[in-house]
Amino acid sequence: MMLAAAMLLTATTANAQFRKKDNARVPDRFHMGIRGGVTASTLTGDNTDDIKGLWFPTGGFGLDFQVAPIPIFLGVGLYYQNQGYSYEYKRYGYTETKDVDAHCVQLPLTASYHINVAPNLFINPFLGPWFSYNCEDVDKDNDWNDDRFDYGVRFGCGMNFGRLTLDLGYDIGLKNWYDGSKDYSIHTGILFMTVGFNWAGSR
Repeated sequence: MMLAAAMLLTATTANAQFRKKDNARVPDRFHMGIRGGVTASTLTGDNTDDIKGLWFPTGGFGLDFQVAPIPIFLGVGLYYQNQGYSYEYKRYGYTETKDVDAHCVQLPLTASYHINVAPNLFINPFLGPWFSYNCEDVDKDNDWNDDRFDYGVRFGCGMNFGRLTLDLGYDIGLKNWYDGSKDYSIHTGILFMTVGFNWAGSR
């Protein structure tokens, strides 16, 4: 009993010291700001040998807030993202390349853990689902699903240094774009990197 009380007292004291902002070990409980960067978008799966990835700009805003006594954060954002791609096809005996744009609005929902590695510097691995809506018709094969919604899993790692942020990650698409096919599958795949500035939530 005394041992348990001593352990509890020690943990409480350590936690109180950890929560002190003077030692720069505690992230702010809320961050919000603008984000901008680049994506490398492509399609993966069956019969995608002729499909190549394309680089596009991306941008929007994001926020996160602490949801537990330990530094676990729930993040959400709203971004413009181009999920387009490039593919090759034969025409009149020649191989031609066509670039396809897929202008989307994306909503990611992620959980992250903020790890202090230096004064004012936090490393934030994150994981969670994402959803997107295609704002226009996309030039797809007739066998493809014409639904404009897409969804998947996002994972990666971020960094907070004062008001500055850096995120690097990958969006795995879970939706099969082959319409009703159980024999073939094709999915969205997006590598992204963004930098940002938090106007709310900084040390």
